[in-house]
Amino acid sequence: MTRGQFNVIHPTSGNKVDFMVARNDPWGRMQLTRRIRRPILPDQDGFVAAPEDVIIAKLWYFHEGGSDKHLRDIAGMLQTSSELIDMQYVDQWAQKLGFADHWREVVERVHGGSK
Repeated sequence: MTRGQFNVIHPTSGNKVDFMVARNDPWGRMQLTRRIRRPILPDQDGFVAAPEDVIIAKLWYFHEGGSDKHLRDIAGMLQTSSELIDMQYVDQWAQKLGFADHWREVVERVHGGSK
């Protein structure tokens, strides 16, 4: 698999973990350098994507499939954690990847156009 995503669901708890295979392009390589180590089990760490890269991935999925769910997910992230998100990083990559219009739409939806 060169890119894509899959998920694993724990049958007892119903917890779901989404796995995304990093792309082999400049943004994909940048994602890997920005990953965050987090404990996932006692004595077991794993890596998670930085929130900005989750946003960019959701912009990409929206661009490919048009599901408004991804934009709603991004809006939810901004509503609850915007002070923790590097908006400039997302702006730069959204522009480079051709998702700037979608990004601006979500930001305007949440912040009325202010960043």
